[in-house]
Amino acid sequence: MAKRRVAIVGGGIAGLVAAFELSRTPSEYDISVYQMGWRVGGKLTSGRDHRHRNIEHGLHIWFGFYENAFRLLCEAYREWSPPDKHALAINRIEDAICPQEFTPIGNGDETDPPLFDVEFWPTEGRPGCGRADLSLAGCMARIIDLVRRYYQTTLRRNVTLQRLAPTLVDRRSAQRPIAAEAVPRGVPVEECLDLAAERSARLDVETPWTNRDDVEFISSALGDSVGALKQAGFAAIPDGDLLVQAMELAAALVTGVLWDVLVQQRSIKELDEEDFRDWLVRHGAARSLVAQSPLLKALYDTMFQYPGGRLERASYGAGTATQVVLRMLATYRGAVAWELQAGSGEVVIAPLFEVLKQRGVKFHFFHKLSAIALSPDQESVAALQFNRQVDLRDPNTGYDPIVINSRLRGFSSAPDWQQIKDGEELENKSVDLESFWCDHSVGMVRLERGKHFDDVILAVPIGALKPCCGELMAASGPFRTMATELQLVPSLAVQLWCSVDLRGLGWPKRKPALVSGPKQLNIWADMSQVLSFEPAGPRSLHYLCDVFPSDLYLEPADATGVQQSGQDEASRLTRWWLERRAHVFWPTVARPGNFDWSALFVWNGSTGAEALREQYIHANINPSDCCVATAAGTSKWRLRSDQIGIDHLYVAGSWIDTGFNTECVETAVMSGMQAARAISGVEREIVGETFLHAPFEYLGPCDLLRRYVRCWP
Repeated sequence: MAKRRVAIVGGGIAGLVAAFELSRTPSEYDISVYQMGWRVGGKLTSGRDHRHRNIEHGLHIWFGFYENAFRLLCEAYREWSPPDKHALAINRIEDAICPQEFTPIGNGDETDPPLFDVEFWPTEGRPGCGRADLSLAGCMARIIDLVRRYYQTTLRRNVTLQRLAPTLVDRRSAQRPIAAEAVPRGVPVEECLDLAAERSARLDVETPWTNRDDVEFISSALGDSVGALKQAGFAAIPDGDLLVQAMELAAALVTGVLWDVLVQQRSIKELDEEDFRDWLVRHGAARSLVAQSPLLKALYDTMFQYPGGRLERASYGAGTATQVVLRMLATYRGAVAWELQAGSGEVVIAPLFEVLKQRGVKFHFFHKLSAIALSPDQESVAALQFNRQVDLRDPNTGYDPIVINSRLRGFSSAPDWQQIKDGEELENKSVDLESFWCDHSVGMVRLERGKHFDDVILAVPIGALKPCCGELMAASGPFRTMATELQLVPSLAVQLWCSVDLRGLGWPKRKPALVSGPKQLNIWADMSQVLSFEPAGPRSLHYLCDVFPSDLYLEPADATGVQQSGQDEASRLTRWWLERRAHVFWPTVARPGNFDWSALFVWNGSTGAEALREQYIHANINPSDCCVATAAGTSKWRLRSDQIGIDHLYVAGSWIDTGFNTECVETAVMSGMQAARAISGVEREIVGETFLHAPFEYLGPCDLLRRYVRCWP
């Protein structure tokens, strides 16, 4: 029987995962990946520049709940068999990605205190190995236990708070009988939290209408604990204030999940109609708290939930935000945060790419999608049209993107011009073949269904896809709405090679991965481990990033000078941050209004602010480089891979409906798995796609009415 031919457009992580899943049975599928430019990986790619430095799209912190992404990487490393694998510096997943334990939270532009030390307790296991417990009852119990442990740790570290530690007296939870027992009067906060965690662990999700008493007890116990801490004066002490904030937010979160998700069985998309902050207020959090808490700001900052890169437009659908918080804090394994030990293109993408090559997947580089044609009846995909960006000197051999640096297999940050016809001329013209605004083409390639492919997976980011989809958008109202309503988030990425180490900068603590520091670079991680695979010289390496307030990503494809405008603004913001904000964390080399430019390592002898020219600063304004926000009210427009309404056409990417609709590696991996499943029909588990989704969501109205009636007296 002839193989089913699948054309995957886009070689980002979603497209690569779709190819990985389908190629598990290479005898059934003939898979071709079409990619703009000279490498694969999308936002997760990286490349070596002319100085052999690793250049990233941005900072990539993996979280300990990335079950699908870790499992994928584990499989890829086991199967990966380049001829020099034994000699590679990193040839197994245990060396590729390691826990990052110290994750402080900054206090924004405030300096009193400038940050809060946050460290999560390690847990057993490793993401992607074995099964994770995603039960609602388990998550509730672990969130409450996390709060309890935070309470214990804070008291141990602060003698003043120990003296203030209250008991619950004359509070609702101390007086309300629960089943056959009541919480004793005068119970300590810690014991009250223990009781709440115990109640949570035995919630019955199969018969949610039977949980009302337990839900009221848990909610009251948490709320009463917060009230007791406030009454005892905890909020007047910085450590105690952050503890009170954490407990109040946790109380609102748990209460909201128990009432809205467990008892009322509301869907995630329904909850996503409301912003997370408003939802927390509705479930008991103070409006002033959600407006000012660095803990809540850290969530929006980490997940880039600022449409257009503008802080004033902050918005995060409550359902998805709740999923993220619970997965991040209640289901992590090993550690909350994990860091790549070299370039993402080297430790993630290259092994995956080479495994696909081993399996027979074909890659066609320098193919930029220009149009999607439908059949005359507008019901099926008929053809794909690409601009062929360059001609190869040896078209029969094809383009080989892999380069070897410091015993690592990866990619370069520019094409290998030696493999490209007229490559020297293109290099001299600084042609950027990964740019949305680059129109360089040497010809057109048209692929037709039935002749070249049977099915198509569009794995191109939605921002870059829209200009190619005029006919598709006209034929599919749901796709048109999704493409129109989803909002993009441009970002700013900076890499600084320094001539001094952390202590030389003035940072007295351990190696950090920090969020919510001073704008306009409020995420910072010391990534000096990457220097082990770069030329000697720099003493430390720092990755910084943030959202980038700009409308440049909206410029049409024929606009000129767009990227340069973005670069100019990115450089200005970076210099401003170093001179005006870096002192918050690096007081030895910076003070308000001044930065010691000799702290930056230079290769060409640049002095003063010119040293910035030898660092890496990039405005991610390419539509394909932008993140997709999960703003309140937008989740309902997302479609699953097979819901476009056009036969033989599927979609993949962090912008589709995966059941976990937030911008991250895990979501992109889930989307690729979903697309492969839609084509193959093979039911492989996608961890987390049903997390918190109401099991009765699709019952008829009469059934729903009966269940709701049973929830209330």
